[in-house]
Amino acid sequence: MLYCAQVMRRNTVRSGLIVALLAGLLCGCAVYHAEPLPAAPDVAPSAPSGPLDMTKAARLALKASPDLAALRRQAEVTEATADVGGLLPDPQVSLSGDRPTIHGVGLTNAYALGLSQDLQALLTEPSRAEGAEAARKEAALNLLWEEWQTIQSASGAYVTAYFSATKAAQLHAAADVLSAQASRSTRALATHDSTIDAAGADLSAALDTASQADNAAREALAADAALKALLNVAPSATLSLADPGLPAPIAKNALGTALAHVAEARPDLLALKAGYHAQEEAVWTAILEQFPAINVGFNRASDTSNIQTNGLAVTLNLPIFGTTQANIRKERATRAQLRAEYQARLDATVSDAWRIWHALGLLHAQLESLSAQLPQLRKMAQAGQRAYRAGNLPSATYVLMMTSLATREAELFDLKTTLWTDTLALRTLLATPLVTVEAGDGR
Repeated sequence: MLYCAQVMRRNTVRSGLIVALLAGLLCGCAVYHAEPLPAAPDVAPSAPSGPLDMTKAARLALKASPDLAALRRQAEVTEATADVGGLLPDPQVSLSGDRPTIHGVGLTNAYALGLSQDLQALLTEPSRAEGAEAARKEAALNLLWEEWQTIQSASGAYVTAYFSATKAAQLHAAADVLSAQASRSTRALATHDSTIDAAGADLSAALDTASQADNAAREALAADAALKALLNVAPSATLSLADPGLPAPIAKNALGTALAHVAEARPDLLALKAGYHAQEEAVWTAILEQFPAINVGFNRASDTSNIQTNGLAVTLNLPIFGTTQANIRKERATRAQLRAEYQARLDATVSDAWRIWHALGLLHAQLESLSAQLPQLRKMAQAGQRAYRAGNLPSATYVLMMTSLATREAELFDLKTTLWTDTLALRTLLATPLVTVEAGDGR
């Protein structure tokens, strides 16, 4: 009886230890909570109050863009994945038990308890942790670059929407004037007071101008929809946009200075550097893993005759089939690919920056020349309209003057739009954006 009582006490103590161990493991576990998908769009029903300027629109896009919100969640996934890669593997605990199938004096339940740890993971932990930190930095920089791209997209959509809408209004007004003239020519043709070629030319000019106005209206509509999507407002909302004016030219010496420091300032290039650093650590980790992996464990066991034993278990991996060498080649090839990608991005930056800068020089010159000539052209068109109404100017000359004025004014708005979009692109390339990301901008 005394022996049985001792056995029962030992079993009770062991069971209590096992329960305590399981409880300790479970107390740090996460708890599942269901999170259903949204049932309806989540957009603001109305536009922001007051007129928008380009800077305000860009900052609102940083806070409200649903695509950017999804990218922020994606960056969190990348960072969490990097965290896992930099952690040590958990130690392994093994537990087994045996129950005798016969009953006899001195027989008891047997058990085996073991604890093991992968020692190679301890060897590679510094390089894996360094690589994980570089991967986290890469994810944060890639997200910052996406925010810069959102700023550029919102600013580009803003200027396109504003200038296209203004161009459409100007062209529609000119089309109305030319349409009225085409109607007069058609009536004159019916009474044999005009020729078919004159009436046809007037009608063709009116239709061409109306077509240009419709195209401009479609451009404005597309840009307006893109801007509303970035601002996450309802398509039915009405945006009030202010005239963005003209961007300041970028001096040649400023371009050279920015290019000299672009690799230390632009987020995508910094992200590529961080990714390359992470890959360097991956190469070093692969080299360390070519040595035999050792798993060391400590065991305690008791057989059915209650003989207690303590033991040491060592598991050695023999790298004889070239798996580790193949992994090293793969990591080195990946590193070479990342290096080539970084070099290509740097080369493209210099090439694109100079190309856009030269194009901006031409745009500024064309805009300056057209802006200087348009006032005189407007005066001539007004004088021609008065002369035509007084019967002192042929209709063909009058239509030509009005058509030329409408075309040149439309060209002015196109030049302003291209000037803005190219300037925004160049400033983003040079890491000198007109609107910068600040603390609290949607983060």
